[in-house]
Amino acid sequence: MQHMFRRSSARDLSVRLTQGPIVPALLRLAWPVMLTNLFQTAYNFADRYWLAQYSPIGVAAVQVSWPLIFLVLSVGSGITIAGTALVSQHTGAGQEEEANLAAGQVLLFAGSLSVVLALIGAPAAGPILSLVSPEADLAATATTYLRIIYAGMPLMFATFIGNSLLNGVGDTVTPMVLMFGSVLLNVILDPLLIFGWGPFPEWGIAGAAIATLLSRAALVIVGFGLLFSGRLGIHIRKRHVQPNWSVIRRIVTIGGMASAGNAGTAIGFTIMNGALTRIGTHVVNAFGIGNSFISIALMPAMGLGQATATMVGQNLGADQPQRARASAWAGIGISTAILAAAACVVFATRTSLIRIFMDDPDVIRAGTNMLLMVGFAFPFMGIIQVVMGVYQGSGHTFYSMFFGLFRLWALRVPLVLLLPFVFQMGANGVWWAMLASNFGAAALSIVFFLSGNWMRQVIRTRPADGKTQRGEP
Repeated sequence: MQHMFRRSSARDLSVRLTQGPIVPALLRLAWPVMLTNLFQTAYNFADRYWLAQYSPIGVAAVQVSWPLIFLVLSVGSGITIAGTALVSQHTGAGQEEEANLAAGQVLLFAGSLSVVLALIGAPAAGPILSLVSPEADLAATATTYLRIIYAGMPLMFATFIGNSLLNGVGDTVTPMVLMFGSVLLNVILDPLLIFGWGPFPEWGIAGAAIATLLSRAALVIVGFGLLFSGRLGIHIRKRHVQPNWSVIRRIVTIGGMASAGNAGTAIGFTIMNGALTRIGTHVVNAFGIGNSFISIALMPAMGLGQATATMVGQNLGADQPQRARASAWAGIGISTAILAAAACVVFATRTSLIRIFMDDPDVIRAGTNMLLMVGFAFPFMGIIQVVMGVYQGSGHTFYSMFFGLFRLWALRVPLVLLLPFVFQMGANGVWWAMLASNFGAAALSIVFFLSGNWMRQVIRTRPADGKTQRGEP
């Protein structure tokens, strides 16, 4: 273990990203993030698989709960995006102490916030779900799952915090290794706690939630032990977690926009789920199952988006904006090509993929149609992921927020309310709305990207005269 997590400085990590060939560096960063995100998806995949064997309503309960979980996580995710931007730019500028301070303040602020959200969210889970789901049985089952996840929100936050800070210094391998161990533990615990195998109690959907939190706890204990040990590119010390209001204000300024965008996305998906429940539970199940495979297909784009964020941040911090631009174009090109290939695979196997979970003919028909139509949107999703990574890495999170809200609120939500019900297209109207919204958001994001309005630092640099100033384009 000590060989795997050997000590390395942030300065050493940044040299690989601000010098040399861009594509190999981008891919070295991206493939561990892809696997980390794939392992992250495996949490939900395992939960849905075992719950489908236990009770079909369990799959629908997880799907109804997820946007509400994402709504709370979105607050913390914006803070972690600020952490990636600040740590990567300080690292690129060779400011190791400032990078450590930013990491400590992100941990302090996001950790405190997660405790508050857990205290508010757990008791509010039932009333919130009663508004989202018209079916009493579904609402009751989902409440059990959501209440447990909300209570463990500090563990959920801590996972994303650790990943974002290490990604900022260019270490994407350590989060991958830790996530693999956590997912393996979750896969083992899921059937034991859901079905009550052996000496374990039969907790049903509550068992799936508890298994998730226990596996997260193991990841957090090991990960934060390493962050405080100094064996990684970041070394958080006691002084770094004492409140520094100047840094916290900058974190809130950068992260607030990203949080608002993610919260808006979560609310939009909650509305979508409400529309789907009115069409039928079989459609909710098809949407949840289809999204599991869409999430897997999007792993390369998500990995490249995060890798691009780190490359852009470090190169802007090193005052190399043209290298940052070249990194962004490389990420966009690779992501689009991979997602086009993934779409072809999904087209050919879509019926078999849905059958892995359920044999219900209504679920299979709706899920197959979903994967067919949404598959055409894969390349556009890849473009959106990378361009949003560009704006997140540069710290200009207003634009990444805007792209996400435009996709959902200007396009998808109106179409979801219009096509299935006004034009009587049913579930197919939802799938068409997903395709159209991804195409429109991808086109808009490329237009803004071409303007170059993201090519400016958000950190303070030290020029030759020793005075501190904000970086200029």
